[in-house]
Amino acid sequence: MLTYRSNTYIPELVAITKELAENNSFDGSCTDATGRLLAVLSGQIKQGKILEIGTGFGVGSAWILSAIQSTVQFISVDIEPNRVEFVSKNINHPQATFICGDWKDIIHKGPFQFAFADVAAAKSVEGEILIDILEVGGLLLMDDLTPEEHWPEQWRGKTDPVREFWLNHENLTATEIYLTPTASAILLTKIK
Repeated sequence: MLTYRSNTYIPELVAITKELAENNSFDGSCTDATGRLLAVLSGQIKQGKILEIGTGFGVGSAWILSAIQSTVQFISVDIEPNRVEFVSKNINHPQATFICGDWKDIIHKGPFQFAFADVAAAKSVEGEILIDILEVGGLLLMDDLTPEEHWPEQWRGKTDPVREFWLNHENLTATEIYLTPTASAILLTKIK
């Protein structure tokens, strides 16, 4: 079986943050599949700002920072003060700012050219606010979705409000992409 660097490579900063998360029994970090996509998308941003909503232990942050252009600022926000303090001490990057608080309190720092929303409320009930902070042409990635064919029985035949909102919004072009056979994400761009 062939192995490709794109499917196996883990940047050093990502390996460090993954270990920190594991040592703190935190299982909410993004997967390597999501991380690799974050790195590719982040690397495409030539200027402006990238926002991460939900710092956790910095695994997503590390993927983004592993590919960020020197002309781009990165802001990550989380409501858990201990995690933000821990991550800010362990990720020393000149373009990174880690903020403790509600993500809606930092929207004045936008507009953002790319956002990674890893918090349930931002993906659903606060969606319009999230769209407003994106620049036209800006990208948004939301992971942690289960493909419909893997839904538990109690979900089958029901409407998914997250997919309904994001995949049908008139100001967005959006698609659901499979990261693995059992995990998907929504990737979108703001068109107006």
